[in-house]
Amino acid sequence: MKRKLMMALLCASLTVSLLACGKQETAEETVQTESAEETDTVSDEPEEATDEAAKEPEKEESKEDELPVGNMIKNGDFKSGTDRWNTYKNGGEATLRTNDDEQLEVDVTDVGNLDYSVQLYYDGFRLDTGVTYKFAFDLAVSKPRTVVWRLQINGGDYHAYFTDTIAATEEMQHYEYELTMEEVSDPSPRLCFNLGTYEEDGDLGEHIVTLDNVDLEITDASNRAAEAEEVETPDININQVGYQPGDIKIATFRGDETGDSFEVIDTATGKSIFTGQINKAEKNVSSRETCATGDFSSVIQPGTYQIKNDACGESYEFKIGDDVYQDLLKDAVRMLYLQRCGEELSEKQAGDFAHPACHTGEAVVYGTDEKKDVTGGWHDAGDYGRYVVSGAKAVADILLAYENYPDVFGDDMDIPESGNGTPDVLDEARYELDWMLKMQDSASGGVYHKVTCANFPSTVMPQEETEQLILSPISTAATGDFAAVMAMAGRIYKDADAAFADTCLRAAEKALDYMDANADADREGFKNPQEIVTGEYPDTVVKDEYFWALAELYKTTGDKSYEDHLKQFGSVGATGGLGWANVDFYGMYTYLTCEQTDADFAGKLMKKFAFALDNMQEALDADAYGSTIKGAYPWGSNMTIANNGMLYLMMEQLGTKMKQSNGVNLSNAQRQLSYLLGTNANSYCFVTGYGSLSPEHTHHRPSQALGETMKGMLVGGPDSNLEDPYAKATLKGQAAAKCYADNEQSYSCNEVTIYWNSPLIYLLAGIMK
Repeated sequence: MKRKLMMALLCASLTVSLLACGKQETAEETVQTESAEETDTVSDEPEEATDEAAKEPEKEESKEDELPVGNMIKNGDFKSGTDRWNTYKNGGEATLRTNDDEQLEVDVTDVGNLDYSVQLYYDGFRLDTGVTYKFAFDLAVSKPRTVVWRLQINGGDYHAYFTDTIAATEEMQHYEYELTMEEVSDPSPRLCFNLGTYEEDGDLGEHIVTLDNVDLEITDASNRAAEAEEVETPDININQVGYQPGDIKIATFRGDETGDSFEVIDTATGKSIFTGQINKAEKNVSSRETCATGDFSSVIQPGTYQIKNDACGESYEFKIGDDVYQDLLKDAVRMLYLQRCGEELSEKQAGDFAHPACHTGEAVVYGTDEKKDVTGGWHDAGDYGRYVVSGAKAVADILLAYENYPDVFGDDMDIPESGNGTPDVLDEARYELDWMLKMQDSASGGVYHKVTCANFPSTVMPQEETEQLILSPISTAATGDFAAVMAMAGRIYKDADAAFADTCLRAAEKALDYMDANADADREGFKNPQEIVTGEYPDTVVKDEYFWALAELYKTTGDKSYEDHLKQFGSVGATGGLGWANVDFYGMYTYLTCEQTDADFAGKLMKKFAFALDNMQEALDADAYGSTIKGAYPWGSNMTIANNGMLYLMMEQLGTKMKQSNGVNLSNAQRQLSYLLGTNANSYCFVTGYGSLSPEHTHHRPSQALGETMKGMLVGGPDSNLEDPYAKATLKGQAAAKCYADNEQSYSCNEVTIYWNSPLIYLLAGIMK
């Protein structure tokens, strides 16, 4: 059987669909959960951490354009057993083995309810625009059935570049196709065979699918399209948004020669207004570059500037001014508004991202017939799920930002509540808090872990995800996080809305009752039910959530019984953290900022902070870009940088309280912000819509569906563990700090989340104060 298939051009760019939350839509923690757990702070990132990219030899650019010769499917003859072949299961069941004839056998015991409930797949090849391929295989089944093969995009809407439906028989048959790739080249597609349920097959029962001689090879590359040119980046890197007059200002120079001096050029006149000295160039381990730095902090005159020198050329432009971060803060907060679920987003406020109310149906409580109204809240990330643990981190960050720096936030951020007399950041946080209140079980006080559909959505706008919503079971991690942020709200909203503040405090107390009864017995944490494959956000240690909740309740109420209880926890975890999984530092900071504290206990907590800052300082001092990440760059590395900036500002606050501040922590926080906004090895401002070079192809369904990137989103950043197929295909061999791709398929590098924007909001507020 031989066929010729030619696909029409379906899209102008590759799209994918994995998220950057505590989850990942292919096979990482679970088959479709979207991210490896992000690292919270540098203190828990060991220097010798696994770093697949960093341990590879330097990337050989000369091989980029070479096309493979022969069969691109390694082990397509199964002489190496099942090596490189895997199954994805979504409600179905199957196992792999090879038989005595060195053929692959898929033993399907349950076809599930979807055509892809059982999927045999192979990754690790590429398809190039204009190239013609031969695709062939032999296939037989123990019971006649439908089999669909696909060469598809590995994410997003998972659309097929090529596909065919086979009426497979018990006799081994040979299938052969000629395929011409007419879409944009894909370095990381997937070959799969969908072995789930098909109406015409009826009840199959257990059966075996046998596959052999899988072959994909190039037959004609004469019409291959030229590769897109790589983005040229400068060898002088600065904060592309700019600096306030009093901020520390450091430029990073890279290259075999970096020169001895540099000029700050006023772009309005073209004249040099400052000459600075460049320090001695040294090897920068994280980027595998020779780098040097130059300090121009004494330049304080408002204006637009560039850095130039003979050896490295010129930097992107940047501004100096008192209001240089004002628009960025506004858009970072507005990103949360644009992620709102359950209400109409008007064109007036949302522009192209306007949409009708979404996800307004009641959610089924998993395992029951009960339904609950849980409308509201924020879409978590690149998908449309709503998760309590990640939402709690986001709310905590922005409530802390307001509590510590209230004068930074106005009532004019262009959200529906603007002008109501309440700072918009409190209005926006309340939108999430109102939803979280609905997530609490009225009987037990426990909190449902998340509300999502059973599967991740395709690349659609939010109102187009119409599948049944499911409330996943109550978890102690979600309940502890909920108790903490509700106790915060009970304090922070007291002046703005006393009745709402009291509602939140009562909810926190009820949640703590649940923790008292259940937390000690929880050793497994939340796990996705079998039918649900959306983000899991697993957390098996809830001691830190418990501690944080007690600390917030003590700070809000002054009730000594909470202090007595939290002191029984000692100094909490070993590493601390400001992430969704490790929340130790939230609780410690809260206790240390209480009006009355136990001196001995407070001293132990301060030592934990000091230890974390020492580790961060060691990393910062060793890195020419000011990064506080040591060793491997984890999934969500930009959250790690932003969290570390928060920690510096927290320590600055504590130092001020104890009359021990010297400004160093504030300067270090400024350097973390500058890293995020352009002073990094990739030369990217990692916030969309800002700077001269920023991400344009984010893994974010509304942006992908509309073909334009929402402004004000912080992307995940470099991930040297290469945790998505696109990253594996394109970044192998890169230095750890350079493992970043501005591509929709790279969910581990280029997704966005509410809880990556939230520490950015805190960092901006603390620096703008």
